[in-house]
Amino acid sequence: NRLETILTRMSEATRLEHIVRAGERETFDAKKVVAGCVEGYAAAYPQRKFSVVLPEQDVPLSGAPDLFAQLLDKLAANAVDFATDDPISVELSNDAGTAVLRVSNTGPLLPAEMKERLFESMVSVRPERSTKEPHLGLGLYIVRQIAEFHGGTATAHDRADGSGVTFELKFPVAI
Repeated sequence: NRLETILTRMSEATRLEHIVRAGERETFDAKKVVAGCVEGYAAAYPQRKFSVVLPEQDVPLSGAPDLFAQLLDKLAANAVDFATDDPISVELSNDAGTAVLRVSNTGPLLPAEMKERLFESMVSVRPERSTKEPHLGLGLYIVRQIAEFHGGTATAHDRADGSGVTFELKFPVAI
């Protein structure tokens, strides 16, 4: 089972890399995608509470809404794995032509030696045996790949108050 899980996840990452390279683009409203995803997290993660902050105006992006949802799913799963308290915060804003997506949770801070490598393939900061399933360190790599497909960037930093971590993604708003 462990080997099958590893192969499945590696195949998923490889398939995504191909989709991102040749993927078709459309203009979609990131606000609707974020709202729908966060609504679904109540069922997917009943042990956690999520808060969501969305702008009043639409947030049009050029890319693929299903990939954008996958990006958010990976960030939410990561937050659930590390959060020590609720809520997990999801915020989307449209600031002067730049869409900013933030997913923030309480919990351990980022190890200083890993901050620059978090979005690389096969990098993980999870302690050994923290979950029953093998963890390959592909989730944040996939996040970076999808962000770049949408013309964006992905960064992670400790919260200013030292209570946890925030992942911040920036994308150009479609015109």
